[in-house]
Amino acid sequence: MKKSVFYYLFAVICTVCLFTACSDDDDDDNKVLTVDNIVGTYPGDLDVTLAGTEVAKDVAASIVVTRVDDSKVKVSLSNFTIPGVLPVPMTIDATCDVVPSTNELKLNGQTTIDMSALGMGELAVVITGDADGKELDLDIAVATMKVVVDFEGRKQ
Repeated sequence: MKKSVFYYLFAVICTVCLFTACSDDDDDDNKVLTVDNIVGTYPGDLDVTLAGTEVAKDVAASIVVTRVDDSKVKVSLSNFTIPGVLPVPMTIDATCDVVPSTNELKLNGQTTIDMSALGMGELAVVITGDADGKELDLDIAVATMKVVVDFEGRKQ
């Protein structure tokens, strides 16, 4: 009798272990990201450096990423100001190429911003970064002014 109870208990434990390990809701680590995965609004913070010196930290901002086609997105940072540094609201709209990378998509683009209100005319801007569908990390560089804006945000 004791042997049969032991065998039944052993069979139940093995069955529980077998079905516990097999689940349909396992995360797919090999999921291929597409442009559609990174489209959305990313509220976050900007850190601004001028010639290597930090001039602003944790400035609240929101970047909107919209789909252009299968390999391009539009990145928009609208009406942002930096108190004491950039008093005039600025808008950056750039079309970025999207290149797949390991577990993320790389973004690269260029545009110009109109700084006429500050007497500087149009300035070239280079945008680089990456997105994984949950987080967006961008560097926005204005080379002629040695300004780098680092943005980190999470998708809403």
